[in-house]
Amino acid sequence: MTDVSIAGPRLTSLANLLGIARIALTPVVIALLLLPFPGGGLLAFFVFVVAAATDYLDGRVARARGQVSPLGVFMDLTADKVLVAGVLIAMVEVRLLPTWMVATILIREFVIQGVRQLAAAADVVIPARALGKAKTLATLAGMALLLLAHDARTGGPTHALLPEISIGVAGFWLMVVATGLTVVSAVDYVIGAFPLLMGRGDA
Repeated sequence: MTDVSIAGPRLTSLANLLGIARIALTPVVIALLLLPFPGGGLLAFFVFVVAAATDYLDGRVARARGQVSPLGVFMDLTADKVLVAGVLIAMVEVRLLPTWMVATILIREFVIQGVRQLAAAADVVIPARALGKAKTLATLAGMALLLLAHDARTGGPTHALLPEISIGVAGFWLMVVATGLTVVSAVDYVIGAFPLLMGRGDA
Protein backbone atom coordinates (compact mmCIF):
# COMPACT_ATOMS: atom_id res chain seq x y z
CA MET A 1 0.00 0.00 0.00
CA THR A 2 1.35 3.40 -0.97
CA ASP A 3 1.59 6.00 1.78
CA VAL A 4 0.21 9.24 0.35
CA SER A 5 0.46 12.41 2.44
CA ILE A 6 -1.06 15.66 1.37
CA ALA A 7 0.88 18.73 2.42
CA GLY A 8 -1.25 21.59 3.57
CA PRO A 9 -0.87 24.84 5.45
CA ARG A 10 0.30 24.21 9.00
CA LEU A 11 -0.67 26.44 11.88
CA THR A 12 2.74 25.75 13.37
CA SER A 13 4.75 26.96 10.37
CA LEU A 14 7.21 29.73 11.25
CA ALA A 15 5.28 32.36 9.28
CA ASN A 16 2.01 31.50 11.03
CA LEU A 17 3.72 31.43 14.42
CA LEU A 18 4.93 34.97 13.78
CA GLY A 19 1.33 36.02 13.13
CA ILE A 20 0.18 34.27 16.30
CA ALA A 21 2.95 36.04 18.22
CA ARG A 22 1.72 39.39 16.90
CA ILE A 23 -1.78 38.65 18.18
CA ALA A 24 -0.44 37.41 21.54
CA LEU A 25 1.71 40.51 22.03
CA THR A 26 -1.17 42.90 21.41
CA PRO A 27 -2.78 42.58 24.89
CA VAL A 28 0.70 42.92 26.40
CA VAL A 29 1.16 46.30 24.70
CA ILE A 30 -2.34 47.37 25.75
CA ALA A 31 -1.78 46.34 29.38
CA LEU A 32 1.56 48.15 29.57
CA LEU A 33 -0.05 51.25 28.07
CA LEU A 34 -3.00 51.26 30.46
CA LEU A 35 -1.22 50.31 33.68
CA PRO A 36 -0.03 53.50 35.42
CA PHE A 37 3.59 52.81 36.34
CA PRO A 38 6.82 54.52 35.27
CA GLY A 39 8.50 52.68 32.44
CA GLY A 40 5.31 51.04 31.18
CA GLY A 41 5.31 53.21 28.07
CA LEU A 42 8.89 52.28 27.21
CA LEU A 43 8.18 48.59 27.67
CA ALA A 44 5.06 48.99 25.53
CA PHE A 45 7.21 50.65 22.86
CA PHE A 46 9.68 47.76 22.73
CA VAL A 47 6.95 45.09 22.67
CA PHE A 48 5.09 47.03 19.97
CA VAL A 49 8.22 47.31 17.81
CA VAL A 50 8.80 43.56 18.11
CA ALA A 51 5.16 42.86 17.21
CA ALA A 52 5.30 45.25 14.25
CA ALA A 53 8.53 43.62 13.06
CA THR A 54 6.77 40.26 12.79
CA ASP A 55 4.46 41.89 10.22
CA TYR A 56 7.50 42.51 8.03
CA LEU A 57 8.99 39.07 8.62
CA ASP A 58 6.08 36.65 8.28
CA GLY A 59 5.36 37.34 4.61
CA ARG A 60 9.03 37.11 3.69
CA VAL A 61 9.44 33.86 5.60
CA ALA A 62 6.34 32.35 3.98
CA ARG A 63 7.53 33.24 0.47
CA ALA A 64 11.10 32.09 1.12
CA ARG A 65 9.92 28.73 2.45
CA GLY A 66 7.14 28.23 -0.07
CA GLN A 67 4.55 28.31 2.72
CA VAL A 68 2.17 30.90 1.29
CA SER A 69 -1.37 29.67 1.94
CA PRO A 70 -4.91 31.00 2.53
CA LEU A 71 -4.38 30.29 6.23
CA GLY A 72 -1.20 32.34 6.22
CA VAL A 73 -2.85 35.26 4.42
CA PHE A 74 -5.73 35.17 6.89
CA MET A 75 -3.35 35.03 9.85
CA ASP A 76 -1.27 37.92 8.51
CA LEU A 77 -4.25 40.22 7.85
CA THR A 78 -5.97 39.34 11.12
CA ALA A 79 -2.85 39.86 13.22
CA ASP A 80 -2.23 43.25 11.60
CA LYS A 81 -5.75 44.46 12.36
CA VAL A 82 -5.71 43.11 15.93
CA LEU A 83 -2.42 44.85 16.75
CA VAL A 84 -3.24 48.23 15.25
CA ALA A 85 -6.89 48.38 16.33
CA GLY A 86 -6.21 47.19 19.86
CA VAL A 87 -3.38 49.62 20.54
CA LEU A 88 -5.16 52.56 18.87
CA ILE A 89 -8.22 52.07 21.07
CA ALA A 90 -5.98 51.96 24.15
CA MET A 91 -4.35 55.20 22.99
CA VAL A 92 -7.74 56.89 23.00
CA GLU A 93 -8.24 55.70 26.59
CA VAL A 94 -4.98 57.34 27.76
CA ARG A 95 -5.62 60.47 25.66
CA LEU A 96 -2.78 60.01 23.22
CA LEU A 97 -5.13 60.21 20.21
CA PRO A 98 -8.56 61.72 19.58
CA THR A 99 -11.51 59.42 18.97
CA TRP A 100 -12.24 60.83 15.51
CA MET A 101 -8.79 59.89 14.25
CA VAL A 102 -8.94 56.31 15.50
CA ALA A 103 -12.52 55.94 14.25
CA THR A 104 -11.45 57.08 10.77
CA ILE A 105 -8.64 54.53 10.64
CA LEU A 106 -10.83 51.67 11.89
CA ILE A 107 -13.75 52.49 9.60
CA ARG A 108 -11.35 52.40 6.66
CA GLU A 109 -10.28 48.90 7.68
CA PHE A 110 -13.91 47.73 7.79
CA VAL A 111 -14.55 49.13 4.31
CA ILE A 112 -11.43 47.57 2.81
CA GLN A 113 -12.16 44.26 4.50
CA GLY A 114 -15.61 44.26 2.92
CA VAL A 115 -14.10 44.82 -0.52
CA ARG A 116 -11.57 42.04 0.08
CA GLN A 117 -14.30 39.61 1.07
CA LEU A 118 -16.21 40.41 -2.11
CA ALA A 119 -13.05 39.97 -4.18
CA ALA A 120 -12.29 36.65 -2.49
CA ALA A 121 -15.81 35.40 -3.22
CA ALA A 122 -15.22 36.23 -6.89
CA ASP A 123 -11.73 34.64 -6.90
CA VAL A 124 -10.17 38.03 -7.59
CA VAL A 125 -6.94 39.11 -5.92
CA ILE A 126 -6.55 42.86 -5.34
CA PRO A 127 -2.86 43.52 -4.66
CA ALA A 128 -1.66 45.86 -1.94
CA ARG A 129 -1.22 49.40 -3.24
CA ALA A 130 1.63 51.82 -2.57
CA LEU A 131 -0.64 54.25 -0.70
CA GLY A 132 -1.80 51.46 1.58
CA LYS A 133 1.77 50.47 2.38
CA ALA A 134 2.68 54.10 3.09
CA LYS A 135 -0.35 54.38 5.37
CA THR A 136 0.72 51.30 7.32
CA LEU A 137 4.29 52.56 7.73
CA ALA A 138 3.17 56.02 8.87
CA THR A 139 0.64 54.52 11.30
CA LEU A 140 3.14 52.17 12.93
CA ALA A 141 5.81 54.87 13.17
CA GLY A 142 3.37 57.39 14.64
CA MET A 143 2.11 54.87 17.20
CA ALA A 144 5.68 54.01 18.24
CA LEU A 145 6.50 57.69 18.82
CA LEU A 146 3.35 58.16 20.86
CA LEU A 147 4.30 55.22 23.08
CA LEU A 148 7.62 56.94 23.79
CA ALA A 149 5.79 60.20 24.51
CA HIS A 150 3.51 58.35 26.92
CA ASP A 151 6.54 56.95 28.72
CA ALA A 152 8.00 60.43 29.11
CA ARG A 153 4.65 61.79 30.29
CA THR A 154 4.29 59.11 32.96
CA GLY A 155 7.79 59.57 34.38
CA GLY A 156 9.47 56.69 32.58
CA PRO A 157 13.14 56.45 31.55
CA THR A 158 12.60 58.53 28.41
CA HIS A 159 11.46 61.48 30.57
CA ALA A 160 15.07 62.56 31.05
CA LEU A 161 16.12 61.81 27.47
CA LEU A 162 13.29 62.94 25.23
CA PRO A 163 11.08 66.02 25.67
CA GLU A 164 7.51 64.77 25.97
CA ILE A 165 6.00 67.68 24.06
CA SER A 166 8.33 67.40 21.05
CA ILE A 167 8.04 63.65 20.60
CA GLY A 168 4.31 63.76 21.33
CA VAL A 169 3.76 66.46 18.72
CA ALA A 170 5.87 64.54 16.19
CA GLY A 171 3.91 61.37 16.85
CA PHE A 172 0.56 63.15 16.65
CA TRP A 173 1.29 64.85 13.35
CA LEU A 174 2.64 61.65 11.90
CA MET A 175 -0.71 60.10 12.84
CA VAL A 176 -2.46 63.02 11.12
CA VAL A 177 -0.48 62.15 7.98
CA ALA A 178 -1.37 58.48 8.48
CA THR A 179 -5.06 59.40 8.78
CA GLY A 180 -4.89 61.39 5.57
CA LEU A 181 -3.23 58.47 3.82
CA THR A 182 -5.91 56.22 5.33
CA VAL A 183 -8.67 58.18 3.59
CA VAL A 184 -6.80 58.62 0.29
CA SER A 185 -5.73 54.95 0.14
CA ALA A 186 -9.28 53.82 0.87
CA VAL A 187 -10.61 55.91 -2.02
CA ASP A 188 -7.83 54.58 -4.27
CA TYR A 189 -8.61 51.00 -3.23
CA VAL A 190 -12.35 51.34 -3.83
CA ILE A 191 -11.77 53.00 -7.22
CA GLY A 192 -9.46 50.11 -8.18
CA ALA A 193 -12.14 47.62 -7.15
CA PHE A 194 -15.02 49.58 -8.70
CA PRO A 195 -15.51 47.26 -11.71
CA LEU A 196 -15.77 44.33 -9.30
CA LEU A 197 -18.19 46.21 -7.05
CA MET A 198 -20.36 46.97 -10.07
CA GLY A 199 -20.28 43.35 -11.18
CA ARG A 200 -18.25 44.03 -14.30
CA GLY A 201 -15.50 41.46 -13.90
CA ASP A 202 -11.99 41.68 -12.50
CA ALA A 203 -10.91 44.80 -10.62
